[in-house]
Amino acid sequence: MKRLSRSLITVIAVTTAMWLVGREMAKRFQGDTHPDDDSFRVMALLGGSSIASHAAALRSVQAKVRAGGIDLDLTGATLSPEGAHLDIDVMAGGMEVNVPAGWRVYVVQHVQKGEVEIDVADPETLPTDAPILTVQAEVRAGGVTIKARPRVLA
Repeated sequence: MKRLSRSLITVIAVTTAMWLVGREMAKRFQGDTHPDDDSFRVMALLGGSSIASHAAALRSVQAKVRAGGIDLDLTGATLSPEGAHLDIDVMAGGMEVNVPAGWRVYVVQHVQKGEVEIDVADPETLPTDAPILTVQAEVRAGGVTIKARPRVLA
């Protein structure tokens, strides 16, 4: 019984340490950026996070997922006049991205053992002056979902 107790305590300690290291690495990756900045970085490592952006002129987002998940809500953001780029890198995890229904979303994907699901309007059906979001998705053993949602007003 002592052996089982020690093993359980060891597993809990190692898991907690890995989670803490993951949070610290995610903070370092994010740096001093914030989701309301026009360019920002987010990371989920051995955990998950939910992020909503209200950027006034969003230009770029870099998102990394490692054995975790990110819910990224861009429905409260406004794209810069030149458009924006979302760089997604998922390994053993998942990411859901919500964008306003009126954005033109173009996705370039490279998938190994995973999937990218896109549920947005066909860009050709939107007005020619609709904001443009280009998504580069690299997925290895995971999944990404990009969905159009009604705009959230701040």
